[in-house]
Amino acid sequence: MTNSATTKGGSNKLAYIILIIGIIALAFSAPWVKQSNFDPATSVLLRCGIGFLFLLPFALREKKKLGSLNKTGITLSVIAGIFLGIDFTAWNYSIYYVGSGIASILLNLQIIILPALAFLFDKEKIPKTFFIIAPIMILGVLMTGGIFDPTEDTGGPLTVYGMNIAVLGTIAGSISGVCYGIYLYMSRKASRVNAGQIIQPMAWATLAQLAAPSIFLLFSDRGFDITHGVLVNGQLPMNPETTFGDPITGMNWFWMIVLASLGQAVAWTFVQYGAVRLNPTIVAGLLLLSPIATVAVIAVLLFGEIPSTIQIAGVVIVLIAVAYQNDVHKMIFRKKGDGDSPGAT
Repeated sequence: MTNSATTKGGSNKLAYIILIIGIIALAFSAPWVKQSNFDPATSVLLRCGIGFLFLLPFALREKKKLGSLNKTGITLSVIAGIFLGIDFTAWNYSIYYVGSGIASILLNLQIIILPALAFLFDKEKIPKTFFIIAPIMILGVLMTGGIFDPTEDTGGPLTVYGMNIAVLGTIAGSISGVCYGIYLYMSRKASRVNAGQIIQPMAWATLAQLAAPSIFLLFSDRGFDITHGVLVNGQLPMNPETTFGDPITGMNWFWMIVLASLGQAVAWTFVQYGAVRLNPTIVAGLLLLSPIATVAVIAVLLFGEIPSTIQIAGVVIVLIAVAYQNDVHKMIFRKKGDGDSPGAT
């Protein structure tokens, strides 16, 4: 029989592996949204609906093994899911307006929202540096969105709904970041009242994510559309408000199923699994790999999304601010022997 230390070490190694798999899936989520090419709100409905079907048998298995969530856990998970549904809908528009890489960076605005909510409602202490990092982070987000870049003809629309497309994309990405922060706050509270239960909260949250895009489609001229996409030959048409994109093909459905299974069910469940088992500073540092990989590698290779100099500077500012706020610098520059013993995991 293995001793407790060995068991813990093995458990940590498994948590690291599962977390890394989740982070990789998250890094590909924005490109998968773009490759599936569905209308933003329709995409969220399909992603979450199909993702829920993937989670359901595992949630039922967890329920049989660990019992059902209590009412508080269900309520918190549903509220978290509602905000994540708003996040996904706004984020999808941001992906089409400013690109998958930039949209992934804008999502990191959550690093301001989460500690602010914990401070306001849970009276948790936040470091004084937060009040310095927050405005720097906001500046980085604005730079990343491209609203400071000179307007030039890129072959696509310069305005959407009468607004500069970079500004609208930045607003949509910022809304997604705010809602993502609220989701993280609520899901953290949900995990505290349901120790050991990971899949059931995710299933309830995924089901609740259907609310926001459903309401949005009620006021949309396009409605639920599974016949035509957004992009035409990989580019936004000059009048995306009124022009349909390419017809939805079997390959678009393939990428949607990949998005729903890996980008939704696997990514969020695996990240949650690692987050509750590993040091939060380490988790925050590893999560930075997702937007970095999206903006610096995946978006460039798949779509040729080359950020401008100002956008690259904004990306660097955002990532440094996120890393500093999560004390990643302390972990990197910590003296050897501080905190952990030589054999510690």
